[in-house]
Amino acid sequence: MPWSKLKNVILAILAVTNLALLALVGGQAIQGSRLLSQAREDAIQFLWNRGVEVEEGIIPQSMELLPQTVDRDLAGEEMAASALLGAPVAAESRGGEVYRYYNENGAVQFHSDGTFSAQLAPEAFSLGEDRAAGCLALMERMGFQGVILAGEEDSFTFQQTWKGTPLFTQQATLVCQGHGLSAITAGRLLVGQPLPDAARKTVSVATALIDFFNGVGALGDVCNRIDSIEPGYVAAASLSGSIVLTPVWRVTTDTGAYQLDAVTGGVSRVS
Repeated sequence: MPWSKLKNVILAILAVTNLALLALVGGQAIQGSRLLSQAREDAIQFLWNRGVEVEEGIIPQSMELLPQTVDRDLAGEEMAASALLGAPVAAESRGGEVYRYYNENGAVQFHSDGTFSAQLAPEAFSLGEDRAAGCLALMERMGFQGVILAGEEDSFTFQQTWKGTPLFTQQATLVCQGHGLSAITAGRLLVGQPLPDAARKTVSVATALIDFFNGVGALGDVCNRIDSIEPGYVAAASLSGSIVLTPVWRVTTDTGAYQLDAVTGGVSRVS
């Protein structure tokens, strides 16, 4: 057989083999997806059978949030401080991984664990008539996306988000004086780019539901209805110095709110 014809035969065999492998992998993926979907439905029925009412529509279809890690970004911290205070700013290392940035408009301080605070000259940070919107705009100026959770007469609670996902532990209190911002206290904010943490894996939706039921019972509590589930992250400093972002569910029930760790399956109360 001439080489040109033999080569065409070999290429055809390779093409058929690749298509067969693709079909096999695709079939396994579809089968895996069906098994996970069935396990989710079984877990929902498990809750109903044990007296916990839940609408299927509020249960996530999959665990979309992945564990992340964030290395400290000193340049990003200085940029955020400059954006708020106005450049230029002076930088001061205060020891213990604490850095302070300041000028005539105030001072901003960052710690390695994400703790953050600011002391500001209110006349330099006008909030306008809508102080909540003004506070949100100042945080966005620094590069922090988020929402205002609650407000009192002279303070507002800001919660940071990442790509629209709540960072439940990354919050700060913005203190107003007149129509200006005078301080940011009790703050913990995330600076830097989260990267996937391949060393940690999340449990399945079905496992999460069963872990939630067992975890509530282990706390000595009882719930009869799940009203909502909000996926998000909690942050913690690791021994290596990086910030670890762990996916969680914030689960609201008829008797209280709980947090489910989507990696370990642990359940705790939310105050």
